[in-house]
Amino acid sequence: MEVHHHGHTADPDMHRDRKKWTHYLWEFLMLFLAVFCGFLAENQREHLVEHQREKQYMRSMMEDLMLDTAEFNLRLINIDKEVPVFQAATELLYNQQFSDTIIRRMYNTVPQCAHFFSLSVQDRTMNQLKNSGNLRLIRNKTITDSLAIYWKGLDLLNNIILPGYDLSRIEVKNISCSLFNFDYYKDNSPFPGAISDNISPKLLSSDKREFIKRANFISNLRFIMMVGLKTRITNQNKLAAELIDLIKKEYHLE
Repeated sequence: MEVHHHGHTADPDMHRDRKKWTHYLWEFLMLFLAVFCGFLAENQREHLVEHQREKQYMRSMMEDLMLDTAEFNLRLINIDKEVPVFQAATELLYNQQFSDTIIRRMYNTVPQCAHFFSLSVQDRTMNQLKNSGNLRLIRNKTITDSLAIYWKGLDLLNNIILPGYDLSRIEVKNISCSLFNFDYYKDNSPFPGAISDNISPKLLSSDKREFIKRANFISNLRFIMMVGLKTRITNQNKLAAELIDLIKKEYHLE
């Protein structure tokens, strides 16, 4: 039997297409760099979007604050006009002798102390930042701290000082209805000069204790208006102006 031996000769081209390990490493590095650069680009894009939103919020906040300062200035003017009326009303009510002249002055002065005091501040941007959780977008700690102080002051005004004022105002209004005849007024609406000169108004009660009681409530209103409302509104006005300047400076807004 003839035995055939198959010789194994080395083929020089046999391993020509086999890649070295460095090639695979290089491909891995290229893929890693592509993914990493994509991550950086997306992260940068998110930061850019957030910074744009931050600036939009601050522009909106600045607009709200500017409206607030206009409201504060108007209310401070109203307070300065009303405080002398309160003072005159208490002096008339504490008077022991009610002449026709004093009674007419009472009709033209005292009921004015029961006017409603309103304060309308802008809470659009404040609510958006708080309710959406976007307050985190405001990176400037000085601004966030100042906003917190400003909002706390508004809460004090709206939830404590103004409700306390209104309670006393309602008492003044109720007592007025038992002391003054509103039929003397034009359209039953008391305002200065609303009573004709040919009318001699009369009081509905001669009980001096009721007049003193009303004077006490008006004195309390005057105290709340001067110490509570005027002081707090002045402070809020200052904080708002400082915040406007700070936001303009930090975010380069006009």
